[in-house]
Amino acid sequence: MAKKIGNAKDRPVDINPDFAQTAPFLGGYSYSNELLMIKITDFNKEALEKAASGLISTTFRLEALTVVLVLDGSLTLSVDYKDVTVPEKSLLIISPMNTITGSSISTGGRFFLLMIKKEILDRIGAGLNPRPIIPATPTFADFFRHPYFPLEENTYSPLERSFQNLYYYLKDKRQKIRGFMIDHSLSMLLLEILNFISDNTQMDLEGKPLSRQKEIMSRFMALIRDFGETQHNPSFYADRLFISVQYLSLISKQETGQTAARLLASHLATKARNMLRLPGANIKETAEKLNFSDQSSFGKFFRRETGTTPKKYMESL
Repeated sequence: MAKKIGNAKDRPVDINPDFAQTAPFLGGYSYSNELLMIKITDFNKEALEKAASGLISTTFRLEALTVVLVLDGSLTLSVDYKDVTVPEKSLLIISPMNTITGSSISTGGRFFLLMIKKEILDRIGAGLNPRPIIPATPTFADFFRHPYFPLEENTYSPLERSFQNLYYYLKDKRQKIRGFMIDHSLSMLLLEILNFISDNTQMDLEGKPLSRQKEIMSRFMALIRDFGETQHNPSFYADRLFISVQYLSLISKQETGQTAARLLASHLATKARNMLRLPGANIKETAEKLNFSDQSSFGKFFRRETGTTPKKYMESL
């Protein structure tokens, strides 16, 4: 049986969390509002369940890189309206672009939850030589293909030790050089993760510059996040990137398995679903906010992407 701690009907929000305020409620530990870590081992505790519900039950996108190491049991997340079940001894990475709509945890499940803001990633990355490329933002299109990674024992064990070490220094506030130890422990953990990812994806993480294609894809994903709600045509993004639409779609297909137009449509459909979940949502107003010419064209798009009409979708909530 799984313990349900989330649903998908709450108001969706973009969250830039205050880790210092959040940590005590979640039973975790924070550092300089840049880092939050939770070790969850008992899901029957009322306080923990309440705190987790308050965080996860909201449909949200988090302004932080989230890394989850599942130790035992399993964790199911609804990411961009697709259920992803992460088994034990697996690593899940959630980018700031992903929409989280719910979660469930198997009975007896244990995992580390680590949230890292861009500021500390930039600081740590600057101190490493050669400097690895740390995915503080949805830079790497490979994550579209690999939402989580099952780990072999020879990879899982050092990763678990790295999580344990970081957790120890976050928890032990008596250390006079606590900040240094946290930075060092986080560096080691990130390097363990990046080393594993580099062996299991096509990412170049050895301090070399991004390839031209990956750099374009990174900038394209950032533009989608900023303009995807109102700019639906790939030509808008190609112009901003100073490339042709054909080249943009070719790169997108090679990097993610999806064309530029398909990525834009997927992002727009997710945003449309989010908006229609809002209290008092109106189909006509939603169509206008998403820059559709009229309600009819929005309805056709929504049905094509979701298999149902906006009205029936709202009635099903």
